[in-house]
Amino acid sequence: MSRRGQALFFAPGMLVFALFVLLPATQTWVDSVVVWKQGRAEWLGLGLYKMALADGRFQRALGSNLVYFLWTLLFEVVAGLMLALGLERNTRWNQWLRVIFFAPAVLSMVVVGLVFGFLFKDGVGLLPGWLNEGNALLTVSLISGWASAGFFMVIFLGGLAGIPEDVLEAARLDGASAWQTFWFVKLPLLREVVYVALLVCFTGAFKAFDLFWVLFRNQEEGTIVGTLLVREFFQYGHPAYGSALSAILAAVVTAGTILGMKALRWGLDRSWRSR
Repeated sequence: MSRRGQALFFAPGMLVFALFVLLPATQTWVDSVVVWKQGRAEWLGLGLYKMALADGRFQRALGSNLVYFLWTLLFEVVAGLMLALGLERNTRWNQWLRVIFFAPAVLSMVVVGLVFGFLFKDGVGLLPGWLNEGNALLTVSLISGWASAGFFMVIFLGGLAGIPEDVLEAARLDGASAWQTFWFVKLPLLREVVYVALLVCFTGAFKAFDLFWVLFRNQEEGTIVGTLLVREFFQYGHPAYGSALSAILAAVVTAGTILGMKALRWGLDRSWRSR
């Protein structure tokens, strides 16, 4: 294909990306440093960013995102890996179980939030009190794990399917137990899959919104950065401050993803090479 043909092929996708991703992101950053008053632009600089970093609400919301990530790491990634290992054999019964465990992943998180919100509603639901302060993050993490563990199961099943059978057979002939086969053979060969799963889990935890908004719309204990910035935009009428929060969140996710993946890759490589 000629260069002109390549350009025409990628042009629609790049146009959509520019209109719906690049342009809004640029506008968000501009709105966080410039405020329009009576038709005149007032330069704010980094004032809103400094205010956000000193804001106790933002600090608590960011901490909630971090706690939510740690819980979903257990209930989504680890649970998905355990499901994949348990359903690795391609039997008819396991195929049905795979469908059952993956089914919640296709549901809208808004629908999931409405159903579980009614289930945990005080005075009406079967399990009242689970969304109260102290239980909020754990409960929403369990709900998210129920909905997303099947998705990570599919990711790990794809990785397990790519492991050569002769490698596993050699481990069995050497007398390796099931745990030794997993830790010394399967897990090292799943490194790239683990990186992808952790990246998806990390970004998903920090861009979470819909489940928290449905379950904790009028509750402060369920506030994360996503719901806080939406409130600043629409409820409190502070679009500039909401834009600053959006920019900080994007920076945190980008930096955390880069640093976390590099540190994880270095740590796992060093650990597995020493064994």
